[in-house]
Amino acid sequence: MPSPIQHTPRSRRRIAVATLAAGTMMFAAACGTTGSTAAAPGTAAADQPITLTFSWWGNDDRAIATKKVIDLYESKNPGVTIETSYAADTAYWPKLATQVAGGSAPDIMQMKLELLKEYAGRGVLANLTGDLGAGAGKIATSQIPQQYLAAGKVKGVTYGLPTGRATQGFIYDPVVWKNAGLVPPAAGWTWDDLRAAGKKISASTNGSMVAMSDFGNDQAWFEFWLLQHGKSVYTDAGKLNFTEKDLAKFWTFTLGLSKSGVTTAPSVTTANDWTMQNSPLVRKLAAGEVNNTSLASAYFQSFGQVAIAPIPADAGSTTTGSYAGVTQLLTVSQKSQHKAAATKFINFFINDPAAGKLLGLVRGMPANHSVLDAIAPTFAAGDKITYNFENVMAKDLLPKPPVAPQGGSTSLTDFKSTYDEIIFGKTTVTDGAAQMYQKFKDNISNP
Repeated sequence: MPSPIQHTPRSRRRIAVATLAAGTMMFAAACGTTGSTAAAPGTAAADQPITLTFSWWGNDDRAIATKKVIDLYESKNPGVTIETSYAADTAYWPKLATQVAGGSAPDIMQMKLELLKEYAGRGVLANLTGDLGAGAGKIATSQIPQQYLAAGKVKGVTYGLPTGRATQGFIYDPVVWKNAGLVPPAAGWTWDDLRAAGKKISASTNGSMVAMSDFGNDQAWFEFWLLQHGKSVYTDAGKLNFTEKDLAKFWTFTLGLSKSGVTTAPSVTTANDWTMQNSPLVRKLAAGEVNNTSLASAYFQSFGQVAIAPIPADAGSTTTGSYAGVTQLLTVSQKSQHKAAATKFINFFINDPAAGKLLGLVRGMPANHSVLDAIAPTFAAGDKITYNFENVMAKDLLPKPPVAPQGGSTSLTDFKSTYDEIIFGKTTVTDGAAQMYQKFKDNISNP
């Protein structure tokens, strides 16, 4: 968990690290107190001091960069104080649910794409559509491509603005790949190519390393597999867009890769929560893994040199399943008394060139392409390969798939626990897929 930032008396900023004190049920309780008709009591007079609260998740590097941007903003906006709190991702959401339940949601909240529809649908988030455009308190969007702006919309209404763009790729160790006598994976490579590479990697490492981390335990990677086959987890209407047979086919596929030694063994897979600490690639148990390309710099810091390639697909496939995603969204509380001030800060945060230079890539590649191009010459290591890869992939990215409806977030944890039962032989693929498919339906039917 990240350590708190030391506050300065000038800004009276409070930095608090949240602790994991509540579960997902707390959000459900919170939603009962925050209906869609909730309205802000009003805003402070223009000449009165304003204190905004800003809550987000991330590590110490993100905290340091965020503090610098806030210091800059406060220096340009006398009378505005921004109090922030941050936590590790796992602690952030229970903390936010507690705040929402108590009627004290932060004015500005960093939001996951997967949870946007859920929070917006329960009336927690302010409608920002009317706050887009020119002028004080407005958020300029002309330099943010529409494919990324779409991520912050629910039924055509904007609830969040992207802090960073992202896509997905195969992140791998080029040294291991080379030592195994393999050419670097490139556009058009297939799952059969991965299987063949797995044999050479295993042989060259005396069986200590497999080709890839098993990705069957994460719903996000089920999504890209579905996209490769012309489907998605959800429809725009919030219904399931796949069948029980699709899920069984996916898990049969991933389980087969593991049993044949191409991907990680169950004991390694169950410990992989897709953090750097538990990454099989970082632990040198796998030569590569699928992940968000925005994490390349984190891999460089935690592991060393990595490279990025497209995700393998079936022979003849027209897509890798990679799509135009975002790293996070900035949202405003429906109950905030300072919506205009909050949107003005968001505009500065994502559009100001000076803010962009201070933030760098701590929240992914800036969504504002003019800010991104301005800081690109300073990139090195992971930042540079991410920038180059995303530029090459841009023309082939699919549109962002529909986000989960209310209740859909519960399936994220159910998905991993069900796959654990499959890989450890506690249930069959057929039964596990049937159980999980029913959970998918139940979670969105009874959010």
